[in-house]
Amino acid sequence: MKIALVGNQNSGKTTLFNLLTGTNQKIGNWPGVTIERKIGKIKDLEDDLIDLPGIYSLSPYTIEEEVSRKFVLEEKPDMIINIIDATSIERSLYLTTQLMELNTKVIIALNMADRLEAKGIHIDAEKLSKEIGTDVVIISALKGLGIDDLKNIIRKSKGRQVISREIFKSNIETEILQTEHRFKINRFMAIKVLENDKMYQNYQVGQVKNSRQRLEEIYKMNIEEIIANARYDYIVGIKNKVTTISSIKETMSDKLDKIFLNKFFAFPIFIIIMFLVYYLSVGVVGSFTVDWVTDAVANFGEMIRDILTNLGASNWSVSLVVDGIVAGTGAVLGFVPQLIILFFCISILETTGYMSRITFLLDKLFKKFGLSGQTLVPFIVGLRMLSTCNNVNKNNKR
Repeated sequence: MKIALVGNQNSGKTTLFNLLTGTNQKIGNWPGVTIERKIGKIKDLEDDLIDLPGIYSLSPYTIEEEVSRKFVLEEKPDMIINIIDATSIERSLYLTTQLMELNTKVIIALNMADRLEAKGIHIDAEKLSKEIGTDVVIISALKGLGIDDLKNIIRKSKGRQVISREIFKSNIETEILQTEHRFKINRFMAIKVLENDKMYQNYQVGQVKNSRQRLEEIYKMNIEEIIANARYDYIVGIKNKVTTISSIKETMSDKLDKIFLNKFFAFPIFIIIMFLVYYLSVGVVGSFTVDWVTDAVANFGEMIRDILTNLGASNWSVSLVVDGIVAGTGAVLGFVPQLIILFFCISILETTGYMSRITFLLDKLFKKFGLSGQTLVPFIVGLRMLSTCNNVNKNNKR
């Protein structure tokens, strides 16, 4: 049996994969892309386990999401293990709602639930199972807890399928159901057809366009926003039903989350943090490193000039080496320390968990432009690279 392991980044997916397969695994790349592909045999079961790239949704905004969606739609795994970070259940369940629409058996592995005790949070796995319509098992991939329970559920679930739940408002469900019946497709595909997904352009007939137009006129927003907002509303409802919070002493992390993830202050704080990162990498430390590298390259160039002149080299060859090769290389190297500092600052933000949190917050905003919240980091780095290129061009003109 072929089982796909799907989950968000940093949800413990790799740790669970290693626990289930041991050393019996193969490493390769997905066809057409340089993303690591891991396949292994589950110990004691001998079923194939395929570790899909860490993703936040099955919407095709990134290469990872393209790879994962293509696999689950074309390869059609017999079962999906959806590993969820219990400490970020609201973010994780967005992907779960999409997986549940594939008519494939889904098992939810609720990971890191033991961490919730320190926060006074309890998730009722049985109630979550009833609400979402599939098996839920609590595990700790780091501590190796609940793995045998997960294997037992896999044994019992072989051959069983999931019946998709209706999670949207009635008018949205009506259009989805009509699209399913019209083209004889599953629920996930029907929703993607309504969203005008590029993978399903052949289905874009008059009735589908009319359905999309009706919904957009009712909700006064584009269809992708309508579906995304409806998913989040459904997830919040489930979270409120299955989660209980007992009063405990508020941790420093909780206090910081209230500030940095505040509904009104999150974006201004993010802008300030990014300004400080750029100011540090380009201004305070960056300008010093650029001047230091520039002086070092200039001194090296003069040394090479003296050596070549003493050897009797012609003026044009000296100019080619010193003013061309050495100076040109130095113009680029001058900005390398700035990029190193920028990546170092971003890695600190990633380690603290801030980047993953702000990525989730920006997901709704980015989706309006056809992007995922995951594009935040490439966007930041891209802006710095563009700035660097402009500075290099200016220096070359001088």
